[in-house]
Amino acid sequence: MLTDPSIEKLKAKTASPYDLAVLVSKRARELTDGAQPMIDDEGAANVVSLACREVAADRVVAVKGDVEDEAVIPITREEKIRRREEAENKRRMLDEERAEKMSASAALNSKGLDDLINAIAGDEVPEEEVEGEFEAEPEAETEDEE
Repeated sequence: MLTDPSIEKLKAKTASPYDLAVLVSKRARELTDGAQPMIDDEGAANVVSLACREVAADRVVAVKGDVEDEAVIPITREEKIRRREEAENKRRMLDEERAEKMSASAALNSKGLDDLINAIAGDEVPEEEVEGEFEAEPEAETEDEE
């Protein structure tokens, strides 16, 4: 149970109890994710208590509208390094996927690609090439052959 600071003192800092709950929970999440505490308080039992004490000390205030998290939250050096490594890993994975796609497209049979280009352009493909690569369709029987 939160006794210091009192709930009444915290309610006075925001427009409604709902706003207070959102403010404290967001700040507690930031602290959990590696943000630096804005007050020197070793006696806080957990991050929620620390967030409440920061609100009571006017170090954390509600701001109407969207605010970039990175611009407002002071984060630890370790968290910055972790985020940088995570971004580098994502970039490396994307580069590997791109290289894989490039090698797959380079491995296409150029002859098959030429045939596709010719077919699109309306050029005829020699008959021996068609029979060798594709299954020939059976010719329709006509009444004259019977």
